[in-house]
Amino acid sequence: MRCSISFLLVKKFVYLHPFYYFCTMQQDNDSSASGYLEDSFEGISRTFTDVEILSTSEVNIVARAKRYGRWWLLKGLKKEVSTQQVYRQRLRKELEILMELQHPGIANAIGLESVGGLGECIVMEYLDGMTLKKWLEYDHPLKMRRKVISELTEIVDYIHKKGVVHRDLKPENIMITRNDGRVKLIDFGLADTDSHTVLKQPGGTPRYMSPEQKEKPQADVRNDIYSLGVIMEQMELGRSYLYIINRCKAPIENRYQDVCELQDAISKQHRLMRTGWALGGIAVVALLMVFVVWGVMSRVDSTEQQLTVQKDSVLKLKERVEEVTDRQSQQEDNWLRVRQAISLGKKAIDRKLAQTKMDKHIDTLSSILYLSPDFYTTIQNSGTFVDGALNEVGGNLTAEEMSEVKTALYAHLGKITEKWTLKIYKLKDAYDATFEE
Repeated sequence: MRCSISFLLVKKFVYLHPFYYFCTMQQDNDSSASGYLEDSFEGISRTFTDVEILSTSEVNIVARAKRYGRWWLLKGLKKEVSTQQVYRQRLRKELEILMELQHPGIANAIGLESVGGLGECIVMEYLDGMTLKKWLEYDHPLKMRRKVISELTEIVDYIHKKGVVHRDLKPENIMITRNDGRVKLIDFGLADTDSHTVLKQPGGTPRYMSPEQKEKPQADVRNDIYSLGVIMEQMELGRSYLYIINRCKAPIENRYQDVCELQDAISKQHRLMRTGWALGGIAVVALLMVFVVWGVMSRVDSTEQQLTVQKDSVLKLKERVEEVTDRQSQQEDNWLRVRQAISLGKKAIDRKLAQTKMDKHIDTLSSILYLSPDFYTTIQNSGTFVDGALNEVGGNLTAEEMSEVKTALYAHLGKITEKWTLKIYKLKDAYDATFEE
């Protein structure tokens, strides 16, 4: 009887002891936590779901997908080229470059993974926003557009200091985030560094490519500076940026040699504008003071000398304001003169090409067999059209301005001959296909 009573007392003590409840709760918690080891829970999956194709190109496919309740951006290769080693190397090269870059203005990459239905993909953070191209369709204050350029040059300066040249800067590859309006640089598919030895070839988007980038495979930071000039031109930043834009788009040896130099030029231009406004305000205030003082002191002959000194000071201030204004006007006049020369030169080239009647001849061709031999002669001698146009419009241009006009005219002529050549290639392909049959 005593043993039974002792056993019951011990049992009751154990059940009431805090350590017993602690052990019991730990067992319950351990059993409930084991559910988180499953592949998915409450709609959150460790695999990619809700895959949505966003865009495709000749080589790449870009999609977004959800994993762990968060959107991710996936960039892979189209099935047609996914087995070709050169494109697989390019995809991995892009990943290597992205992994070296850690900046708030660059989309972060976390690795290369095999995704069902898409194959091997770079996994990157998904950016909620719109491209700069879409952003420019809306009316934004000048201050906000200049802020975008400031952030963009900061990002490009960062990647250049990391030894990376983007080589495909354009509004479609620049994102503006929806919530905070920050600039993000994307698509490093054509980016290059000196440390990489593969895929050394010309590349980019024709409208934004520098002339030398179309011919030389070696990347140069000045290629990106040319592209920045074209982008700034599209953003309508005001007449004060005209000189900076023209310097960005100048021949490579006359361009800004790095982005730091470009940023200094932009800062200097802003200081010049602020100084101009400040001096203008000072001049206005000083003039008002002079008129007041002159009205009061004109009654006192003894103060005439002081009034003269004040007038001289005001005139000097006015001369400085006029000097700043004249300098800006001169830059604008030079830019307008070059634009006018380019426009007249293009018209001269169009007129000369129209006289050859080659455009009409090619448009009416039904077979490569009817191609006139004059086509090749016209292509080979196309440089004479540019020389002739330069002789017509190059009267009062400096050597630097002539170089800029010449570059623009060759680009204009290149677009025309490229259109002809594409037409000829299509006819040739059709002819070859018929011959093979």
